[in-house]
Amino acid sequence: MLLSAMFLTTNQFFLIMQRLKSIIIRFLISILRLFPPEASSLISLKSINFLYSLNENILKSNINKRKKKGITFRGLNFSHPLGLAAGFDKEGKYFHALGSIGFSFVEVGTFTPKPQKGNDKPRIKRILEHNSLINRLGFNNPGIDAGLTNIKYLKKNYAGVLGISIGKNKFTSLDEAHRDYVFCLRKSYELADYIAINISSPNTIDLRQLSSKDYIDNLLENLFEELEKLVKTHKKIVPIFLKLSPDENSAELKRIINVSIERGVAGFIISNSMAGNYQNIQGGISGELLRERSIEALKIANSIITKKHLLISSGGISRKSDLEERLDNGASLAQIYTGFVYKGPSILEELLN
Repeated sequence: MLLSAMFLTTNQFFLIMQRLKSIIIRFLISILRLFPPEASSLISLKSINFLYSLNENILKSNINKRKKKGITFRGLNFSHPLGLAAGFDKEGKYFHALGSIGFSFVEVGTFTPKPQKGNDKPRIKRILEHNSLINRLGFNNPGIDAGLTNIKYLKKNYAGVLGISIGKNKFTSLDEAHRDYVFCLRKSYELADYIAINISSPNTIDLRQLSSKDYIDNLLENLFEELEKLVKTHKKIVPIFLKLSPDENSAELKRIINVSIERGVAGFIISNSMAGNYQNIQGGISGELLRERSIEALKIANSIITKKHLLISSGGISRKSDLEERLDNGASLAQIYTGFVYKGPSILEELLN
């Protein structure tokens, strides 16, 4: 047997190693499900980081390069449509290792001006029968300064597009919220390839009111006044994307998009998690249960935007047909989160090959 193995072609050996890696990853995922979700997530991130430190190509997905379709938008080059959503790397410590798996872009955060622990635990539960999650994390993060320190140190090891998601601190009033966003925009501008404005998480009290008529115009006015200054200072234009809620009705969604386009928003991430309740956790539901709501919001957005704006679809993408449906309905890019939690790195090959 050893002798015959010596005569394997390079391609045969590569396929065997890929299958072995797939078996090991599936086994590890099954073990991780024995741990509480937050502990499982931390173990996963540290494991990915450790493996990356051993060999930066060890987790690399076998994506068919001939079938990859690159996307260029406002100077950003995405090697293919699939990225990793915010919420996985909340500290800016792991995006380089996650990128090595094969994502064309990774979004980190959401960061707030001051560090915050988030909501009380337990705050994540698996909804196994639907390959979904519910969480009420509440923007737990080390604060924008610590996050950017991590990013600055690690970005040299990362070749993809890096998005930075920003939000407000829990106890910042809605009237003062624009100050938090402007502060984080100013801080993150130099290092970000794009900046995502998160006003749609269901897990910070009243955050979603920032998309209402009472607040959104003022928020965007302040952000884009600051943006003009930053463009002159840094001699570059960083696209601003707005992350939308799937719980808005059609009329409200159209109003938010139209106001945002008038102010200068470059694109939209559709969508955040949807508000729900499961086993005594009131929070945001992601995964397959979000699929229909997310695609419905995408279709509405696609009906009113122009080619000058980018649509990134997120929510319930776990199969190749899901990705194809989003691209067919106007999305240029897509982000995964819960699908990656349940399937691990193999999901990239499943979706892209």
